[in-house]
Amino acid sequence: MNTPAENIIEEPDENIKEVGAADTAEDHEEVNSKASSEFALKLVSAVKSLNNDEITHYEMVNLFNTAEELRCLFLFIRALPYNPIVKIYPEAPFLFFKGIIVPRSFDLSEEMAREIETFMKGQNSEYYSDLRLHDLEQTFIDAYESAIRIYNDMVEKTRDSYHTSVKLAKTQVFEISAVFVCLFILVLTLIGIS
Repeated sequence: MNTPAENIIEEPDENIKEVGAADTAEDHEEVNSKASSEFALKLVSAVKSLNNDEITHYEMVNLFNTAEELRCLFLFIRALPYNPIVKIYPEAPFLFFKGIIVPRSFDLSEEMAREIETFMKGQNSEYYSDLRLHDLEQTFIDAYESAIRIYNDMVEKTRDSYHTSVKLAKTQVFEISAVFVCLFILVLTLIGIS
């Protein structure tokens, strides 16, 4: 027959097992979360490198090895906005003014996206037939969603920075133009007086 003291000793052992199982589940979730975040950054970096002409689309696709990675890349490329930052100011210098270069990091064109899709389908068409986001493993779905969010945030910040630079450049153009108009009027007035 068990004494109350023996019962007390047995209970903590069961609690330790439950805590250990919870720690393992949390550790597994943390590892998946980290892997998902790293893969999301890899997707974004690969596309930025492609847009900056640091790598070709062949090299970009070859950065990804497994079928799940390639399928996630395929869906990611399809979801990206094409040419999200529109040129609104001359890039080349003119007269006394400097140009503003349009950021290229997010300048994925529809043609390039089609070329990437064609190349990927040419390598392994069975990976991409009837592919839906929910067909991916949860880690890759999380990575895809994070990558889309990161990419769109970066596009927005870069667009805002570009528009701010353009606004400053246009202000400079107006100020210098106003000075020239004032000088021209002053010269005409002086000529008229003499």
